[in-house]
Parts: sequence; C-alpha cells; structure tokens
Amino acid sequence: MAFDISYSAFIIPALMAILALYFFSGRGTMLISGYNTLPEEERQNYNTKELTRAMGIFTLCLAALMAFSLFMGLIAGNMMWALIGLICIFVFTIVWIVYMNKSRKIKTNR
Repeated sequence: MAFDISYSAFIIPALMAILALYFFSGRGTMLISGYNTLPEEERQNYNTKELTRAMGIFTLCLAALMAFSLFMGLIAGNMMWALIGLICIFVFTIVWIVYMNKSRKIKTNR
C-alpha cells in the first residue's frame, strides 16, 4: 500500500501530543497566550503547575479527538463519525474554557 497524502494529516495530532508532554513537564507557560501577556504581579496569582497541567490535559484530549475524527473520516470512510468527532471537539473546547475561567485551582486569588 502506497503512502497517501491524507495520512500526513495525522502529523498535527502527533505534534499536539508532543506539546501536551511539554506542558505536563511544567514548562510551556510562554505558549499560553493570556498568561504570557500578564504583568509579573498578576502572574503571581496563578498556580503555574496546575495551569500547565490543565493545558496538557486539554491539548492531549484535543489531539485524541482530532486523531479519532481523522481516522473515522479518512481511513474508515465514515463521515458521520468524523462529524461527531468534530462536534465533540467544539463542545469540549467550550466546556474547557468555562472550566479554566471558573477553576480555583488555577487562579488562587479570586
């Protein structure tokens, strides 16, 4: 079986999984947009260990959902499951944004 160009789409979820491992190591705060632009005295209000852990979980879940959608759409050819995967990505992202804004573990001074 020859390499099909559609398989190269799996590179993005793989890179996201590697990025998740970087977040899990406790580094990567410079990649978090809102945190990166805060002044130093505001950054003291955030628990960076929990913040990078939460971003690692978010990135890893997104990578898994993307890989599922790509697999179902490109390999299995079942577009209904690929669409369900895309809907799950959007719903998960919205729920995660709400969680990140309401969590007391991440922003300690509320």
